[in-house]
Amino acid sequence: MVQPLHITNANIWKHDNTKKNDLYCTDVILEQPAPNSLVVDLDGLTIYPGLINAHDHLELNHYPRTKFREVYNNAHEWGEDVDKRLDTEPYKSLREYPIWDRLFIGGLKNLLCGATTVAHHGPKYREMYRDDFPVHVLKDYGWSHSLHFDTEEDIVKSYQSTPKDHLWFIHLAEGTDDVAKSEYQRLKALGCVDENTVIVHGVGMTQEDVEDAVDIVRGLVWCPTTNDYLLRSKPQHLEIWVMHNKLAIGSDSRLTASNDLLSESIQVMKIPWNIVDNYPKNIESIFLNKTANMIRISQAGNLLTGNVTDFVIGSLYNRSRIQAIIKGGIPQIGDPDIMAKFSHIETVSALLDGVPKSINIGLARQIQKCKLKESGLDLLETPPKRFWIF
Repeated sequence: MVQPLHITNANIWKHDNTKKNDLYCTDVILEQPAPNSLVVDLDGLTIYPGLINAHDHLELNHYPRTKFREVYNNAHEWGEDVDKRLDTEPYKSLREYPIWDRLFIGGLKNLLCGATTVAHHGPKYREMYRDDFPVHVLKDYGWSHSLHFDTEEDIVKSYQSTPKDHLWFIHLAEGTDDVAKSEYQRLKALGCVDENTVIVHGVGMTQEDVEDAVDIVRGLVWCPTTNDYLLRSKPQHLEIWVMHNKLAIGSDSRLTASNDLLSESIQVMKIPWNIVDNYPKNIESIFLNKTANMIRISQAGNLLTGNVTDFVIGSLYNRSRIQAIIKGGIPQIGDPDIMAKFSHIETVSALLDGVPKSINIGLARQIQKCKLKESGLDLLETPPKRFWIF
């Protein structure tokens, strides 16, 4: 059972603005307070819905940021460079960690920055859907890697086997060369460009490609720091995607990205979004309701009645300045004074990037058990073992 909460005196983000209101919740947002609710006074702090990461490879976040050339013309060149070194260190040892530990670190990376929902690009590992996984992971999707690393036959098979009401993701046009510029038309010729297609990266797409795609596909996922790191470029004509509400942001994995979803926002903020008259001036909407709509996550992105109780308290500037993160109605990590307001939660002390934090004891036990460690996160106490009485 999740302890019912009655949040008071908070500024609650809804539909691109904030409004002081009460929030009632268990594991979902309620219309009225539940019996025996714990009243939590947040005294003017701002609450945002849990952020949504539209693209990650959850099992790859324990690798170091990697490249072997200053700039690549196409990401497949980078992929071939990496493939040649998989049996050398540090990659050889890092590949040998259990899949739970690798996935857990990817989930933890997202949770710590307030991204409580993630679209994973890759196999549907059953571990991602355990109740104790750090974040919610999109379940209903199909995927292919790319036109370079998959055969056309396999791509068509993957697309055709994906139900039309499920999204289908593919890395496409991830480069600046003629090969990347040809990929949208190649994919279209294969019959894999339709209303459930989600294009990831799209850097090499021409204006004609974008103008054609925006009326057909579900949307584009931009991974700003990955594109800058590998290609020194970004998707062109982003304003077209924005005007059609078909742009989402992904953090990719730490193999190529700078860190997490909040790090991506630094790149996003460099774009002069105010040139698009009908687009909200606050960038949070890209990470919240607009992304939820684009990747068909109906119960995230807004703190509306019936939605899952995922929210972030405080600043979205960087992860150490977030004052608390709640997933499924259960506080996970936050500043000690804020976590103390949730008196039903047992915590242990920690440091996150040098800032004191309190961590839910259940999450702390997982962190301690994991064979991989999240850089910048240090438990200052050993979580007591769980004792069972029969």
